[in-house]
Amino acid sequence: MIDGDAVIHEVDLAAPVERVFEMFTDPHKLVRWIGISADLQPRPGGRFRFEVMPGQFCEGQYVIIEKPSRLVFTWGWTDPRFGLPPGTSRVEVTLTRSDPGGRHTRLRLVHTGLAGELGILHDDGWWRFLTRLIAAAAGQPPPAYPAQHPDERLATLHRHGGRKNTPRTGEHCGR
Repeated sequence: MIDGDAVIHEVDLAAPVERVFEMFTDPHKLVRWIGISADLQPRPGGRFRFEVMPGQFCEGQYVIIEKPSRLVFTWGWTDPRFGLPPGTSRVEVTLTRSDPGGRHTRLRLVHTGLAGELGILHDDGWWRFLTRLIAAAAGQPPPAYPAQHPDERLATLHRHGGRKNTPRTGEHCGR
């Protein structure tokens, strides 16, 4: 969902909060659902960088680490064509136990600093990658990795008037 300059998604995961937290701080676990390589230093001021597709990097720094319930990191693209330099937007991930036994997690992701087309592209991107996270957290093979270059994906979104394959009511992302 886009709200002003923010993209907001909520998902339920069949994994404890500790495991989900690690999927944002361990490079081997991160690339199970987003990115093809990662360089992570999960501490305040530490590097947050991953390669989305060959030659396309998202980069920022961890700002807040509250294990296992909250992470905040900055975000941007190393490719200047996106108009979002590394560290110029902010992602906050909040994790809460969603069942008494602690086997399930509610994830809320708020990505701010995304005006206009950046919001459209990142709303779609987070939806697609969080779908992969849901599967990976449950120990299942994730759906196919998105293959379109972000520029091409934005053009596709414009042709289709927004996100393709929007989830139905009751599916993830709070829609």
